[in-house]
Amino acid sequence: MSNAVGLQDTQALPKGLAPQRDVAERGVPVPQHCRTNRDESVNAPVAIPPPLKQAALIGPDSVLQLIPLLDRHVGREARDRLLEMSGLATLPAREGLMNEQPAAALHQAVRRHHPDEASCVMRTAGALTADHVIERRMPVAALRVLRALPPWLSGPLLANTIEKHAWTFAGSGLFRVRSRDPLIFELANNPVVRGEQSDKPVCHWHAAVFQRLFNEIVDPDLRCIETHCVATGAHACRFIIQ
Repeated sequence: MSNAVGLQDTQALPKGLAPQRDVAERGVPVPQHCRTNRDESVNAPVAIPPPLKQAALIGPDSVLQLIPLLDRHVGREARDRLLEMSGLATLPAREGLMNEQPAAALHQAVRRHHPDEASCVMRTAGALTADHVIERRMPVAALRVLRALPPWLSGPLLANTIEKHAWTFAGSGLFRVRSRDPLIFELANNPVVRGEQSDKPVCHWHAAVFQRLFNEIVDPDLRCIETHCVATGAHACRFIIQ
């Protein structure tokens, strides 16, 4: 999903940055659940730094795919405030990885300050992230093989690929495929929600990444449901593909 293993140079974010590419142009439908429905259950003051001496890294799409969506849903002025409070004075480069802490802080800031829009924004950003992985990161030959196989075989194989490249989306968290029949993923110490408290799962970005990958490669009818979440007190975020 990413061949780089270190930080890359960042690109300055001009005031009032124009969206990189309109969501509609990418062919990403707005999810049906994207409705204004304020959720007061989330309390995300700031992303807690990972318990590591060295900063952990995460894929830059965790931030870059959010920018045009925030512009659309909350406006550029609000987006600039979110970036500032998250410590993102500059945007990460498209290639390579970035420090996970400002990425996690941005996700939590969106949920805290814009709960009405957070679920829709995160799900759409997750779908766009998966699209970018498929278009730019996965070998064409591997995609052809996976798409030609029956779902009962391609599903576990795709799960193996996701597990192998988990460092691109898990950061300092610990990802594992808990089960392959049914397919169950676990992400312990998930940095994107570390320190948050909620009465329901809030990892919409991760769930959307997984679902889009499986929809596009394995079976368009599969759904990814987060049944347990670190933000609710669980030891790990758990996702079921069914």
